Amino acid sequence: MTLPEIEDRLAAAGVDSPRFDALELIAHFEKISRAGAMAGGDFQSPALQDGVERRCRREPLAYILKQWDFMGHTFRLTDQCLIPRSDTELLCSLLIEKLPAGGRFADLCTGSGCIAIAALLARRDAQGVGVELYPDTLKVARENARMHGVENRLKLLQGDVCTMELSDSFDWIVSNPPYVTVAEMETLSPEVQLEPARALTDGGDGLAFYRSIFSRYPKYLRPGGSLAVEIGWQQGTAVCDIARSAGLTPVILQDLEGRDRVVSCHLRGALPHPPQKKLFEKSFF
Repeated sequence: MTLPEIEDRLAAAGVDSPRFDALELIAHFEKISRAGAMAGGDFQSPALQDGVERRCRREPLAYILKQWDFMGHTFRLTDQCLIPRSDTELLCSLLIEKLPAGGRFADLCTGSGCIAIAALLARRDAQGVGVELYPDTLKVARENARMHGVENRLKLLQGDVCTMELSDSFDWIVSNPPYVTVAEMETLSPEVQLEPARALTDGGDGLAFYRSIFSRYPKYLRPGGSLAVEIGWQQGTAVCDIARSAGLTPVILQDLEGRDRVVSCHLRGALPHPPQKKLFEKSFF
């Protein structure tokens, strides 16, 4: 198969980025660079042919490659993990930029561990805790922590963030919880439909995890500490209402496309840690 042939097959199957995906598949399975893939040739390895067939069935590229990039780092993935997205880099950047020197954070619903690990790679002075309910997903997070050499600074715990208790306090608590509504699940692309539903939706209105996190976790914040969550772009008003009802002062952060993407909170009447770098913020009160 040539690059144009693979690209045509992917396009015919409805893949949104057929050239990108074709180059990634060739480079991965032929063990060559993207430049080498672009140089052309007739690629006949059975592994590549199988990969192309899987992608034509709309299996996510990240699951075929068994890895994906986030914040400039590559993370191992299985189909038991939510695929890291560029939207989540705003939450991770916020943690990296505002965590105080020598700070400690918790990452709830850590999944593959990409947020916590990327933060620790950027902040060599920091320590973190990651919480994940599912053992098979937590196993991937442990492997990623070892692969990136942060296993001594990241404590990974199995537990349900809606019911568990922690034994420490933190400067920052962050989470990218399941927030897709039941109705929205039906509109997702074939690729997203193959990601674990448990990592996408709470099975209801998409707000259940925010109610639990905002009610349970402020008591674990150190003085001046903050709690931040990723949200769906239409959830800003509802999530801020939940935060204020829990005694928190919320601020909405928007992504590069101007969509509400993160709600960052501190205890009402308390001053948050001073930012190390100003982000684009929209106050919501």
